[in-house]
Amino acid sequence: MEKIYSVTLLPFIFLLFFSCSVEDLQENLAVEGEYGYNFRESKAEWDRLKKKNGNSYVYTILEQSWTGFGSETTIEVEKGKITARHYIAFEISEEGDKKITESYEEFKNDIGKHNLGAPPYTMDDLYKTCLSHYLIADPDTHEILFETNEEGIMTLCGFVPQGCQDDCFRGIRISYFTWK
Repeated sequence: MEKIYSVTLLPFIFLLFFSCSVEDLQENLAVEGEYGYNFRESKAEWDRLKKKNGNSYVYTILEQSWTGFGSETTIEVEKGKITARHYIAFEISEEGDKKITESYEEFKNDIGKHNLGAPPYTMDDLYKTCLSHYLIADPDTHEILFETNEEGIMTLCGFVPQGCQDDCFRGIRISYFTWK
């Protein structure tokens, strides 16, 4: 009999926990960037534009520390399939020069074989990751960030814990995007 109560109460406990975060998620989904798009509007615009452009594009994910170290991973997508991934790690000198410290290129069947760099994700994957990993952060303890380019395509999705000083951003930073 005790097991029946536990199993019966489990969905209610889940709903109670989930319902507390629904309001936070709604608030986070409404965050707008410089160009006035929130997550839902950006995702709808992305869906429209990818059809119009044959779901073929190139984008670059930038990861950079205040210390001058960083990396760029460029993903090429044709008709919704990843066809190439290019990676460079770099160090920026005090003079502002960029020195490449490591690099690789992957094509077709080799994509994903290297551990360094951003994962081989399509923009659809990035939108899902944005929603499931970053926009769920508690807005009472994190600054929620969401930005798009002029077309409405996501360029930044993530959060920074309040009070954090250096290299605190967690999320997706797209430094370059173009249609093929």
